[in-house]
Amino acid sequence: MFRPFKTSWKYLATVLRDVGILFHIPGVMALCSLPICLIAGEAYAILPFLLMSGLSIGIGQALYRFFKNAKQAQLRHALITVALGWGLIPFLGAIPIIGIAMSTQAEPTLSLSYFKEPLNALFEAFSGFTSTGLSMAVNAAELPQSLQWWRSLMEWVGGVGVIVLMISVLEPSTDPYQLYSFEGRQKMIGLTLRSTTRNIWWIYCVYTVGGIFLLRILGMDWWGALNHGMTAISTGGFSITGDSMAAYGSAVQIGIIVIMILGAISFRVHSKLLRQKRLSVLWKDDQHRLLWLLLGFGGLLLLGERFLFLKQITGLQVFFQWTSALTTCGFAVTDEKGWSITSKLLLAIAMVFGGASGSTAGGLKLNRVDSLLRAISWRFQRLSLLPHQMMRYRLQQDLITEAEANRRIESAAVLGVLWITLIISGVMVLLHVASPRYTLADTLFEAASALGSAGLSVGITHPQLSWVGKVVLILFMWMGRLEIIPVLALLIWPITMLNRSLGQFAQKLRR
Repeated sequence: MFRPFKTSWKYLATVLRDVGILFHIPGVMALCSLPICLIAGEAYAILPFLLMSGLSIGIGQALYRFFKNAKQAQLRHALITVALGWGLIPFLGAIPIIGIAMSTQAEPTLSLSYFKEPLNALFEAFSGFTSTGLSMAVNAAELPQSLQWWRSLMEWVGGVGVIVLMISVLEPSTDPYQLYSFEGRQKMIGLTLRSTTRNIWWIYCVYTVGGIFLLRILGMDWWGALNHGMTAISTGGFSITGDSMAAYGSAVQIGIIVIMILGAISFRVHSKLLRQKRLSVLWKDDQHRLLWLLLGFGGLLLLGERFLFLKQITGLQVFFQWTSALTTCGFAVTDEKGWSITSKLLLAIAMVFGGASGSTAGGLKLNRVDSLLRAISWRFQRLSLLPHQMMRYRLQQDLITEAEANRRIESAAVLGVLWITLIISGVMVLLHVASPRYTLADTLFEAASALGSAGLSVGITHPQLSWVGKVVLILFMWMGRLEIIPVLALLIWPITMLNRSLGQFAQKLRR
């Protein structure tokens, strides 16, 4: 075999080996769902889950064993592993959705009938594993309980990340920290990466159980509390009702707001809070101070806009929608279709910003927003310096070097430009494939919701949306969950390998 192709094959083998390890996770998830099928009296759902589990674990074992001796991955290939794993797992996750929808024993409903179309089922699985919350279920209350559970479980696992789960229970062959960081996390909260991921899952489980009991105390039944507790802390937004949180009273809605905010706080801060038991840790760092500022000021701004232009004062509704957008959770207590253009744009900005880095929230992340805001401040400070004065860059009360400041700004700016480019591209596509009744503001809102892993919708996301629109939103959910760059690296990897190999082949011929 020609050497460049042989080298490329070796790294492809490395990627496939680690993807094989990842494939075990949805298989185990499907097995854990079998008791729910029995308890709900939906035995017809057992076969689709078993089929998925067999395929998932079987393919995973085959890939791992066949490529077990593959070489250690380089940085780029670890990045591709993460993107490919996140891109393929939803295909497995769609199997139970299609299988349950096709079952003749399931009660025929409109929502279930839409999932007979594979693209709709795949959309739902991508939305679940990326913890986005956009849905092809026109009325989630019509779905069988086994499928309601599966949607919630996908979001719960996807919210904290399949890579984090893999590192905590399995032994990846690739450098675990590379996989960990490419899933959108950098900070460690333990002495080792393994202890970090296990601490994350411990904290996650504690808050999940706490959220379930809180919602039950506030008036939800146990089934609703279980599902919404999982999808709230994961900032996912799937519901088991036909109208999300509008089906519940104000006490439950306030409880959901609390859980959504907890989901948008980084696990590093949660770890400090549980150890030190001091509330002050919640606003000691810059991005969390920005989170509280945006939650308060943004909510008041949206409330003022609603009052000044629509003469409406619905405080709880406004703060709920704003919190849901900023935490990228996607629960709703009102229909955004009737909201003003300004309101939709404000919510779109919140979904772009997202929550804290290292949390379950999506979006650009507040640490990057903070870096961009500081870049503006530093620029004006430099302009005001006298010739003999030196510029000081301060971050988290500490002085940092100019090189470190530039690195942070460059990283945030590159991702910011990619976000803007993708949203503009998505808007251009959706304007052509969505119903003419949707405006520019509506398409911008929907694109920001998909890329920000938020899940709020003005109605564009619907089973009758063109397949082109569904594919674009799927790509946005996938890219947004992994912060764009890993997916772009995966998409250009085959082209890069081919160009490099052909170039080296041409050089060999010239010799």
